[in-house]
Amino acid sequence: MQKLVIQTQYRENYGAHDWDGKGECPQYWKFKGGSTYVVPNFKDFSNVTDMVATLTDLITYKNEGSEEYILDWEIVNQNKKVCEDWETPVQISQVDDKFVALRISDNRGEYGWMRSEIFEKTESWTMLPDSEREDYSVSFLMEDGDIVDGEEGLREWFGIKEVA
Repeated sequence: MQKLVIQTQYRENYGAHDWDGKGECPQYWKFKGGSTYVVPNFKDFSNVTDMVATLTDLITYKNEGSEEYILDWEIVNQNKKVCEDWETPVQISQVDDKFVALRISDNRGEYGWMRSEIFEKTESWTMLPDSEREDYSVSFLMEDGDIVDGEEGLREWFGIKEVA
Protein backbone atom coordinates (compact mmCIF):
# COMPACT_ATOMS: atom_id res chain seq x y z
CA MET A 1 0.00 0.00 0.00
CA GLN A 2 1.18 3.53 -0.82
CA LYS A 3 0.43 7.07 0.31
CA LEU A 4 0.73 10.48 -1.32
CA VAL A 5 2.76 12.92 0.76
CA ILE A 6 2.77 16.69 0.12
CA GLN A 7 5.22 19.02 1.90
CA THR A 8 4.53 22.76 2.08
CA GLN A 9 6.34 25.94 3.05
CA TYR A 10 4.66 28.71 5.04
CA ARG A 11 5.95 32.29 4.90
CA GLU A 12 4.80 35.40 6.72
CA ASN A 13 5.30 38.96 5.51
CA TYR A 14 6.38 40.89 8.59
CA GLY A 15 6.18 44.06 6.52
CA ALA A 16 2.38 43.70 6.41
CA HIS A 17 1.98 43.92 10.21
CA ASP A 18 2.27 47.72 10.31
CA TRP A 19 1.01 48.39 6.78
CA ASP A 20 -1.91 50.85 6.62
CA GLY A 21 -3.29 49.30 3.40
CA LYS A 22 -2.28 52.26 1.25
CA GLY A 23 0.30 52.04 -1.51
CA GLU A 24 2.64 49.09 -1.86
CA CYS A 25 2.77 46.63 1.02
CA PRO A 26 6.29 46.47 2.50
CA GLN A 27 8.00 43.15 1.73
CA TYR A 28 9.81 41.40 4.58
CA TRP A 29 9.10 37.69 4.20
CA LYS A 30 10.18 35.19 6.85
CA PHE A 31 10.04 31.42 6.48
CA LYS A 32 7.97 29.93 9.31
CA GLY A 33 7.95 26.18 8.68
CA GLY A 34 5.31 24.29 6.77
CA SER A 35 2.94 21.35 6.86
CA THR A 36 2.80 17.73 5.79
CA TYR A 37 -0.34 16.50 4.06
CA VAL A 38 -0.93 12.76 3.57
CA VAL A 39 -3.43 10.92 1.38
CA PRO A 40 -3.30 7.37 2.83
CA ASN A 41 -4.06 4.23 0.83
CA PHE A 42 -3.33 6.00 -2.44
CA LYS A 43 -4.07 3.73 -5.42
CA ASP A 44 -4.75 5.86 -8.48
CA PHE A 45 -1.20 6.32 -9.77
CA SER A 46 -2.39 7.11 -13.31
CA ASN A 47 -4.13 10.20 -11.96
CA VAL A 48 -1.51 11.41 -9.45
CA THR A 49 -0.74 14.69 -11.25
CA ASP A 50 -4.46 15.57 -11.38
CA MET A 51 -4.79 14.73 -7.68
CA VAL A 52 -1.79 16.92 -6.79
CA ALA A 53 -3.20 19.78 -8.90
CA THR A 54 -6.57 19.49 -7.15
CA LEU A 55 -4.96 19.42 -3.71
CA THR A 56 -2.67 22.32 -4.66
CA ASP A 57 -5.78 24.47 -5.19
CA LEU A 58 -7.05 23.46 -1.74
CA ILE A 59 -3.78 23.75 0.21
CA THR A 60 -2.02 26.79 -1.22
CA TYR A 61 -2.84 30.47 -0.88
CA LYS A 62 -1.14 33.85 -1.00
CA ASN A 63 -2.06 37.27 0.33
CA GLU A 64 -0.19 40.39 1.50
CA GLY A 65 0.47 38.91 4.95
CA SER A 66 1.29 35.25 4.38
CA GLU A 67 1.42 32.37 1.95
CA GLU A 68 1.66 28.59 1.85
CA TYR A 69 2.93 26.77 -1.21
CA ILE A 70 3.94 23.22 -2.11
CA LEU A 71 7.63 22.39 -1.93
CA ASP A 72 7.42 18.78 -3.05
CA TRP A 73 5.24 15.70 -3.25
CA GLU A 74 5.94 11.98 -3.51
CA ILE A 75 4.36 8.54 -3.38
CA VAL A 76 5.85 6.43 -0.57
CA ASN A 77 5.17 3.17 1.23
CA GLN A 78 2.26 3.39 3.67
CA ASN A 79 4.52 2.73 6.67
CA LYS A 80 7.23 5.28 5.79
CA LYS A 81 7.80 8.06 8.34
CA VAL A 82 7.06 11.33 6.54
CA CYS A 83 7.67 14.01 9.15
CA GLU A 84 9.48 14.70 12.38
CA ASP A 85 8.08 13.46 15.71
CA TRP A 86 7.12 17.01 16.73
CA GLU A 87 5.04 17.54 13.56
CA THR A 88 1.40 16.57 13.11
CA PRO A 89 0.53 15.60 9.54
CA VAL A 90 -2.85 16.42 8.03
CA GLN A 91 -4.62 13.31 6.70
CA ILE A 92 -6.76 13.92 3.59
CA SER A 93 -9.68 11.73 2.52
CA GLN A 94 -11.90 12.14 -0.50
CA VAL A 95 -15.59 11.92 0.34
CA ASP A 96 -17.66 12.04 -2.84
CA ASP A 97 -16.47 15.22 -4.61
CA LYS A 98 -15.05 16.86 -1.46
CA PHE A 99 -11.77 16.53 0.39
CA VAL A 100 -11.87 16.24 4.17
CA ALA A 101 -8.84 16.99 6.35
CA LEU A 102 -8.15 15.38 9.72
CA ARG A 103 -5.39 16.36 12.14
CA ILE A 104 -4.88 14.58 15.46
CA SER A 105 -2.34 16.33 17.68
CA ASP A 106 -0.93 14.14 20.46
CA ASN A 107 -0.19 16.36 23.45
CA ARG A 108 1.50 13.68 25.56
CA GLY A 109 5.27 13.54 25.77
CA GLU A 110 8.05 16.02 25.14
CA TYR A 111 6.42 17.71 22.13
CA GLY A 112 3.11 18.53 23.81
CA TRP A 113 2.36 22.26 23.76
CA MET A 114 -1.13 22.43 25.25
CA ARG A 115 -2.13 22.17 28.90
CA SER A 116 -1.15 18.78 30.33
CA GLU A 117 -4.79 17.80 31.01
CA ILE A 118 -5.32 17.60 27.23
CA PHE A 119 -4.15 14.28 25.76
CA GLU A 120 -5.22 14.85 22.14
CA LYS A 121 -6.72 17.55 19.95
CA THR A 122 -8.69 16.32 16.92
CA GLU A 123 -9.55 18.76 14.13
CA SER A 124 -11.57 18.07 11.00
CA TRP A 125 -12.70 20.28 8.12
CA THR A 126 -13.80 20.24 4.51
CA MET A 127 -11.06 21.72 2.35
CA LEU A 128 -11.97 24.64 0.08
CA PRO A 129 -9.88 26.56 -2.50
CA ASP A 130 -7.17 28.92 -1.23
CA SER A 131 -6.82 26.97 2.04
CA GLU A 132 -10.28 28.01 3.21
CA ARG A 133 -12.25 25.68 5.49
CA GLU A 134 -15.86 24.61 5.86
CA ASP A 135 -17.52 22.48 8.55
CA TYR A 136 -14.56 22.88 10.93
CA SER A 137 -14.83 20.93 14.17
CA VAL A 138 -12.46 20.39 17.08
CA SER A 139 -12.59 18.03 20.04
CA PHE A 140 -10.24 17.21 22.89
CA LEU A 141 -9.48 13.93 24.65
CA MET A 142 -8.85 14.79 28.27
CA GLU A 143 -6.73 13.03 30.90
CA ASP A 144 -9.85 11.72 32.67
CA GLY A 145 -11.21 10.16 29.45
CA ASP A 146 -13.72 12.93 28.72
CA ILE A 147 -14.13 13.98 25.11
CA VAL A 148 -14.83 17.70 24.97
CA ASP A 149 -16.29 19.34 21.84
CA GLY A 150 -15.14 22.79 20.79
CA GLU A 151 -13.07 25.55 22.35
CA GLU A 152 -16.02 26.73 24.44
CA GLY A 153 -16.53 23.21 25.78
CA LEU A 154 -12.85 23.12 26.70
CA ARG A 155 -13.15 26.38 28.64
CA GLU A 156 -16.19 24.96 30.46
CA TRP A 157 -14.35 21.71 31.26
CA PHE A 158 -11.44 23.62 32.81
CA GLY A 159 -13.86 25.89 34.67
CA ILE A 160 -15.62 22.91 36.24
CA LYS A 161 -12.32 21.26 37.19
CA GLU A 162 -10.99 24.48 38.78
CA VAL A 163 -14.16 24.91 40.87
CA ALA A 164 -14.11 21.28 42.09
